[in-house]
Amino acid sequence: MIHSKLTLNRIFIILFLFTLAPEAYSESPYKKTLYNAFINREMYKWGTIIHTMETGKPITTVDQKLELINYYYGYIGFLIGKKQHEDAGIMINKGEKLIQQVLQASPRNATAYAFKGSFTGFRIGISKLRTFSLSRESSSYIDKANELDPQNIQALIDEGNMLYYSPKFFGGDKEEALRYYSKASKIIEKNRDTDKNWAYLNLLTTIALAYEKTNRPEDARITYVKILRNEPNYKWVRDVLYPRLQHKGK
Repeated sequence: MIHSKLTLNRIFIILFLFTLAPEAYSESPYKKTLYNAFINREMYKWGTIIHTMETGKPITTVDQKLELINYYYGYIGFLIGKKQHEDAGIMINKGEKLIQQVLQASPRNATAYAFKGSFTGFRIGISKLRTFSLSRESSSYIDKANELDPQNIQALIDEGNMLYYSPKFFGGDKEEALRYYSKASKIIEKNRDTDKNWAYLNLLTTIALAYEKTNRPEDARITYVKILRNEPNYKWVRDVLYPRLQHKGK
């Protein structure tokens, strides 16, 4: 597919809807804290967990490094949304350093390539310079991730983002993006990793919002109901998104 120059606004939307691979961290001691912070919209707690990991036991394994990269990824989006670009830049640098370490140890790691594409995209969010070249570079890494592992959740979501936010005349296709998002969600469901999984909830939220954007309100409603059955206390959906959709339907 042909990828476009992503505008700054589109990058920001992607950052707010950060959707991360859940499969590698299901047994993490930080899972419960992260989950509660997510459903209660308390992102500052992510920064605390990142600091704990950075100053705790040495991070040596590929899985440990991917876990920390994952947390950097989520928190960078929050920082950019708050226009804390200097702090975001510091974390981008840290994350990219770890990504390189993972790829040195595991050169065909699809998740690492997907993250590499995402972190390259973050740089567009903190600077307007080199937007076009960085967009192409980001796309190439995400495409590489999908080539290495067509079942990789992170890569599927990132590919979906590229399709969703690119203009149609540059290869954007919102319906095709939804197919990537749906494929990722079905893999999570097949793996039975839906309980207390913030990444799964966030992916479903992305799907529901995409249904709204593509004028499929009933599919969006069904998805919001599915989310709230899984987690009735998910504040963003419970208090904002689902009531907004209901109001539109009146």
